[in-house]
Amino acid sequence: MKKALISACLLLGAMTATAQEKTLTVDAQLRTRAEYRNGAVTPRYEGDKPATFVNERARLGLQFERSNLTLRMAAQHTGVWGQDPQVDKQGRVAVNEAWARLTFGKGLFVQLGRQPLVYDDERLLGALDWNVAGRSHDALRVGYSEGRHEVHAVVAVNANDETTKQTYYDATKGQPYKSMQTVWYHYDGHEWELPFDVSVLFMNLGFEKGNKVWGTSDVKTMQTIGTHFNVVPPVDGLKLTGTFYYQMGNNTSAWLGSAKAAYKIDDTWSVHAAYDYVSGDDGMGEGKNNAFTPLYGTHHKFYGAMDYFYASPFRRASYNYGLQDIQVGVQSKILPLVPMQLTYHYFATAAKMQDAILGLGHELDYQLSYNVTKGVSLSAGYSFMLGKHTLDILKGGDHKRWQDWGWAQVTFSM
Repeated sequence: MKKALISACLLLGAMTATAQEKTLTVDAQLRTRAEYRNGAVTPRYEGDKPATFVNERARLGLQFERSNLTLRMAAQHTGVWGQDPQVDKQGRVAVNEAWARLTFGKGLFVQLGRQPLVYDDERLLGALDWNVAGRSHDALRVGYSEGRHEVHAVVAVNANDETTKQTYYDATKGQPYKSMQTVWYHYDGHEWELPFDVSVLFMNLGFEKGNKVWGTSDVKTMQTIGTHFNVVPPVDGLKLTGTFYYQMGNNTSAWLGSAKAAYKIDDTWSVHAAYDYVSGDDGMGEGKNNAFTPLYGTHHKFYGAMDYFYASPFRRASYNYGLQDIQVGVQSKILPLVPMQLTYHYFATAAKMQDAILGLGHELDYQLSYNVTKGVSLSAGYSFMLGKHTLDILKGGDHKRWQDWGWAQVTFSM
C-alpha cells in the first residue's frame, strides 16, 4: 500500500510538472463600429444620400505554448449588421491566424503559417487593424535577434489550388501576389542609450502577368528597398522619423519619402508636422511606371482618415498621379481619461497633371478615445474634406458637395 501511494504521488508530481510546462491562453475581441458616410472612401455626387451601417468583428484566439513551441489559431466572423439571415446555414467564419513557431536557443525562431506581417511603422507591411477583417499572409518567417540587432527573412509561394503543372494564379481569389521574399534588418540603438534606431527592408514580389483565359502563367517581379529610422535628438520632447523606399523591376521606377517631427510640449499637449511624397505617373515616362505602390501597409494611418488615397483606388484617372501630403496635428490629454487628436492634411498630386502640380483638397480629422474599464474602450471620430476639381478627376464625385464622415466604436477584449 505504501509503495502504491508513493507511486501515485510520483505520477501526480510528473503530471503536474508536465502541465506546468504547457500554457494555453485564450483571447477574444468583439469590436463594433457605427459609420456615417457622406463622402468617405469615395466622394459623393450631387443627389447621393449618406450611407449608415454597423460593422462588427468577433475574433477568438487560442495560443498554446510548450517549451520552445508556440501554436496559435484565431478565427473571426466579420461583416455588417443585417448581412447574415436570422437562420444562417452558411456561417461565414474565416481563419485570421494559424501558425506555429519554434525557437532554437536564444534569439532564433522559425514561424510557419497564416500570420500578420508587421514591420516598422506599418507603411509597407501592416496588420491593417482598422479594417474589420485585418490582413494576414501565408508565409514562412525565420528570425534572429542578438543585442541591438534583429533580422527576419520571409518567404511566400501562393497558388489557387493543388495543381499538376504550372498554371495561372488568379490574385483576385487569393493573396495579391504570386510569390514574395523579404529580408528585414533592424538596429535598435535605444536599448543601448543611443539616440536612434534604423531598419532596412528588401522585398521581391512576383505578380502574375499570364493569360487567364488560356491558364498560362508568366510571373514578373518587382523589388522594393528602403529604410525607416527614428531619431531622438538632444532636445527634450522632440522625436524625428523618416522613411525612404525605392521600387524597381517590372518596368517600374518609383519612390516614396516621408519625414515627421513630433514634439511633446508637456504631459498634456504634443504637436507634429509631417510631409509624405508618393511618386506618381503622368504617362510621359516612355513606358516606365513611375507610380509607387505602398503595398500591404496600414494606409489609414498615413493618408487621411477618410481613406481617399491608397486605402481605395484612383477610380477615374488614366494614371496614378501619386500623392503629396502635408499635415500638422495636435494631441491633447487635457482630459486625462479622454485623449484627443486633431490633424489637418493638404493633398496634392506628385506627378504633373496638365503640366502642373495640382492641389486635391484639405482634410480635417478629429478623434477621441476613452477606456471605460479594463478590456472595454470607446473611440469616435469625425472628418471632412474640402476637395478641388482635381479630386473629381482622380476619385469621382463632386468637390462642390459637402463631404464628411463620422464614426463611433466600442471594443471589448480579454
